[in-house]
Amino acid sequence: MVMTRSYRSFASAGLLVAALALAGCQSATEDPTPTDAPSSAASAEPSTAASEAPPTSSAETGSDEGVETSVFDLEVGFCFSTDSDQLETVNVVDCEQPHEHEVFALVNHPAGDADAYPGDDALVEYADAECRPPFEEYVDRDYETSIWYITSLTPSAETWGEGDREVVCTVNQQDADEEPITVTGSAEGSGD
Repeated sequence: MVMTRSYRSFASAGLLVAALALAGCQSATEDPTPTDAPSSAASAEPSTAASEAPPTSSAETGSDEGVETSVFDLEVGFCFSTDSDQLETVNVVDCEQPHEHEVFALVNHPAGDADAYPGDDALVEYADAECRPPFEEYVDRDYETSIWYITSLTPSAETWGEGDREVVCTVNQQDADEEPITVTGSAEGSGD
């Protein structure tokens, strides 16, 4: 069976905002869109309501490794780390376990199915603008004085062509080189 690979690329949008690389791997007969994903005509209103926690505690998974999760199945409240520029999946862990990123909102780009890919820079700008409003509500602090940085997972040209319009807003802490650092605990309601 031939496998096709869809990916998202790392891109930077200034000092405080960056886009993460993500990828999904589906067979040629699989639909790349999760069954519970909103349609491309969905509202651009971000979702910040935490979903049920994933089964990621060591007691539930049998290890501290987390649960391998498609990048297209990430939900608000999921915590994970990355070690590559191109990913098919991430290991979602309980936020009390060491991790780099925490999903705090999901935003659907308002473009229609027939709209052309707007480009990496335009998507990063869109993500920057749309991820900032739910940040304060989730973290309980304004972005400019927070210890948290916003990162976003945006569609690639390839996934855009497959109908992917979702932007995943995440928070992380960064070192002096603007690289994510490992943290323990959730940013939600932290006031940091």
